[in-house]
Amino acid sequence: MNNDGCTIARSPEAKALGIKMGQPLFQIRDLVRRYDVIVKSSNYALYGDISRRVMTLIANEAPDSAIYSIDEIFVDLDNMPIDHDRWALDLKVKILRETGIPVGIGISSTKTLAKLANRLAKKSSKAQGVVVLDDQKWIDVALNRTEAVDVWGVGRKSALKLATFGVTTALQLRDMPDPAARKMMTVGGLKTVRELRGIRCIDLDDSPAQRETVCVSRSFGKEIGDKERLKEALITFAGRACAKLRRLDLVACRIQLFILSNGFKKDQPQFSRGCELTMTPATNDTRIVSNLVGQNINRIWRNDLAVKKAGILMLDLCRPEDAPRDLFTGHCQLDNPLMKAIDQLEGKFGKEAVTIGRMSRSNGPDWFMTSTNRSPCYTTKWKDIPAIR
Repeated sequence: MNNDGCTIARSPEAKALGIKMGQPLFQIRDLVRRYDVIVKSSNYALYGDISRRVMTLIANEAPDSAIYSIDEIFVDLDNMPIDHDRWALDLKVKILRETGIPVGIGISSTKTLAKLANRLAKKSSKAQGVVVLDDQKWIDVALNRTEAVDVWGVGRKSALKLATFGVTTALQLRDMPDPAARKMMTVGGLKTVRELRGIRCIDLDDSPAQRETVCVSRSFGKEIGDKERLKEALITFAGRACAKLRRLDLVACRIQLFILSNGFKKDQPQFSRGCELTMTPATNDTRIVSNLVGQNINRIWRNDLAVKKAGILMLDLCRPEDAPRDLFTGHCQLDNPLMKAIDQLEGKFGKEAVTIGRMSRSNGPDWFMTSTNRSPCYTTKWKDIPAIR
């Protein structure tokens, strides 16, 4: 549960009960009580550390790999003289033994077919978590049993458009003529169709493109009706966003501040307000961005507002040496000793060990997101390490 209010992940048992992704907790409280559903708060530090451990284990088993998301990684098995089924089963057992995390593994000739195999591996009880699609007969069966909307790269709007032409399964999608696929789904859709035919069109891509935006936002545990508390929250978010930029060795040319009402309280006024600010020169200095937030808070604030969510979006990201400049503002400071010292102290003593004076500690303010059911940080905090007796 994110902010103890919205479903962001479900076990197979929860899915079987009909709990939907993104469903608010207040809508399913009766279901939770009736079936003793275990509700856990989000714990991103734990998830990130477990993800890193799983990805490291997988990357060590193959010469080339590319992390796709916090819970997905692609591995290139070309030129590895192995039995794919045996290799995948052994890897699955190893990951479970060393991290306690069950995984599904799908193997095929293209990334799109591998994603399809992975989906089947997670859904089929007979598969033992591993599906290898290397026989055309079984590929055809898998495509025929998969809806077009469930194919990686096909969005809901594209699926609706395809359905009007009678294309509802992955098999029908694969057999579409190239001109029709491109017309309905552009070049990306055509690549998906060809990948379903076993033609590689999407690279492993182990060097992702440079980030274009960085966003830090939160839904508050309690609605904010005070301007100073909102300013405190946004300055805290600014510090986290700037720290993230420095880790990526990027600077931002523009920032956007935004606030939102509680969309679930229909009896209250609904609103979304925001403003954009230009930074000249571009920067990732927490002090500069915090000052901008404080100077412009009145542009988004009204005394009658009850703010449920707020955030800061860093825009027009670039390398410091590529940042735009003019005759009057000079260039970006490539080496900021104070920010570097803060980052080093946080790396040694933990996040927000040192903060700008107006920033708040994340575990202090009552506006911070609710997490009364959070699991201990078993792998990232000394006090949460399990004791064996």
